[in-house]
Amino acid sequence: MDMDMDSTGIMNESQYECMAAAAVAHLSMWCSFGDSWDDQRSSNHQSDRCITDQSSSEEMEPSPPSPPPPPRVYKPCFVCSDKSSGYHYGVASCEGCKGFFRRSIQKNMQYVCHRDKNCVINKVTRNRCQFCRLKKCFDVGMSKESVRNDRNKKRKDKTQSLEKHTLSYNWTPEIQTIITTVREAHMATLPDMGKLPKYKVKNAAEQRGPTDIELWQHFSDLCTETIIKIVQFAKKVPGFTTFGTADQITLLKAACLDILILRLATRLDKESDTVTFINGMMLSRTQMHNAGFGPLTDGVFTFAEGMQKLLFDETEIGLMCSICLVCGDRQGLEDIQRAENLQEPLLEALKAYSRRRIPDDPQRFPKMIMKITDLRSISSKGAERVITLKMELSSPMPPLIAEIWEKQNEALS
Repeated sequence: MDMDMDSTGIMNESQYECMAAAAVAHLSMWCSFGDSWDDQRSSNHQSDRCITDQSSSEEMEPSPPSPPPPPRVYKPCFVCSDKSSGYHYGVASCEGCKGFFRRSIQKNMQYVCHRDKNCVINKVTRNRCQFCRLKKCFDVGMSKESVRNDRNKKRKDKTQSLEKHTLSYNWTPEIQTIITTVREAHMATLPDMGKLPKYKVKNAAEQRGPTDIELWQHFSDLCTETIIKIVQFAKKVPGFTTFGTADQITLLKAACLDILILRLATRLDKESDTVTFINGMMLSRTQMHNAGFGPLTDGVFTFAEGMQKLLFDETEIGLMCSICLVCGDRQGLEDIQRAENLQEPLLEALKAYSRRRIPDDPQRFPKMIMKITDLRSISSKGAERVITLKMELSSPMPPLIAEIWEKQNEALS
């Protein structure tokens, strides 16, 4: 564009300022990434107008709008000529051919062509002959090694993520010792359910009613045996025998029903709606009600169903039992501080073990601890149940059961 100059051939001051304004406007356009096209056009328009005003008084017409960006061009898939989604295993390919090639390599698939091994592979025919489709994948340059490397990378990333997740927990030698000790104590006081012959009680009522004396006799005998097993388990829990005798008895009486229900919950069969006791006896929900559980029955079954949803294993059940046992808020406990000091590493052991076992569910450990609250609720109702059960029985309760349940009743009152 020609500029008006003075007689010396030099631009006057006004012309220089307009030229500088135009240069700054263009420089700003390139340096300000993200400025709108409207701002760019406005700057250009103002600078051009400043220059033009020196040579013409005519109004400048507005610049035409910028053309829209060109549509994205998709390369055809090298295998079937469909729209590609990017480069996969070395060539441009669609999602369909990418997945087909990956599955074929990972599963080492062997295909057969029922024609002349020269089928036309395109968007329409690609699913008709897998042999020729895989052959064309290789012909256009798809790499078998890329699939294997990709798979190994994903495995490595998953393993490293799991290791990093696990290392973030407090997994010390002391924690490992607690887990091993509690698991062994728990398993040593349980029957091998896989080898235990199971049986159902015959001639039992099929509807809920008052306590069935015969069922109660079966149930009370098993309860007595279970309590003895729980005592044996408690003596092996780390630190339990450091309590005085009186505190050991207090803790056992308070936790016995909790532990009994915890162990029973792992033997729920949802299909038959039965629970299996340590001698293999299977009782249905109705039979449990009539055997003495009465109004506790539905609560126990609901609790057991919730336990199954959390996928407890026997190690976790053992740790849960030990946490219920060594609890500092039991009424009548003298050495509260000792109980709290012993329970803390048990909680840490359960947290570390449960999160290592199922690392993808960070809320699982809190849910497990909430189950202890549910147990407390059932136990308190059990203390109420003993009062009505005594009135339904024609004979006194077995001494061990009476002592445990009466202790529960005293704690409630």
